[in-house]
Amino acid sequence: MKDDLAKKIGARIRSKRKKSGISQKGLAESVDITAAAINQFEKGEKKPSAGVLAKIAHALDFSTDYLLGEADDEGIFISNDVVTTFRDFKNLSKKDREIIMRNIEFLKSEAKNKE
Repeated sequence: MKDDLAKKIGARIRSKRKKSGISQKGLAESVDITAAAINQFEKGEKKPSAGVLAKIAHALDFSTDYLLGEADDEGIFISNDVVTTFRDFKNLSKKDREIIMRNIEFLKSEAKNKE
């Protein structure tokens, strides 16, 4: 069972890393570990610690739940800044929240038009 989880984590890291066009060395550098460690993770020989797992998820921009096999959707890594921003959002006036939501919708449509 334990090995199955390591293999699932490794396969998902490898898949997302390749889709992102990042080398093992590049990912290792951004996570501050060795390329050999990334290689071991991807082969399912070793599981990353919780801290390293979070760094990998952040570097590849997807959720730790996806990495752990708890979600089939890749999701995105949500940083503490985003969480804090959304907590602050509820303290804004209704008018300010509406303005922000209109801006978000505008940015979404602009991004969609670029595709």
